[in-house]
Amino acid sequence: MDLRNVTMRKFRTEDAVAVSKIIRNNFMDVNSKDYSEEVAQRTNDQFTPKFVLSMSNKRKMYVAVEDGTIVGTASIDFDTISNIFVDIEYHSKGIDKMLISLLEEIADNNGLRLVKLVAAASVQKRYEKLGYDTVEEIESEVFGKEILMQRYLA
Repeated sequence: MDLRNVTMRKFRTEDAVAVSKIIRNNFMDVNSKDYSEEVAQRTNDQFTPKFVLSMSNKRKMYVAVEDGTIVGTASIDFDTISNIFVDIEYHSKGIDKMLISLLEEIADNNGLRLVKLVAAASVQKRYEKLGYDTVEEIESEVFGKEILMQRYLA
């Protein structure tokens, strides 16, 4: 795969099914090792296309597209980047980095100098390599363990 063929754009209503599928596949096949079976299943059940559409009304969502196919998604709500998911077939190709860079650029253009990121434990080291520092670990019955990270923008 050539990253030059991957483009980033704003989420559209018609993207909800594809984005839902990417998120759900990640939760059940990848993120399940970070969460209890109950949390993974609850999250999987929650991220329906309807729920994804409701999220898109509350935050800025973006998708990564290769040859007309959505291969990743991420969102930003003011200064917090979240819901970074890449199609399992495209893991370790740098698409997450492209999405995060786009959202950091948006934050920077809006005058922000610090961005936060919510991560699963399995990707904490990946985000540290991108310049993020761990702020705290958050544990809840609903979402399980999440890592709040931050990075100062140049």
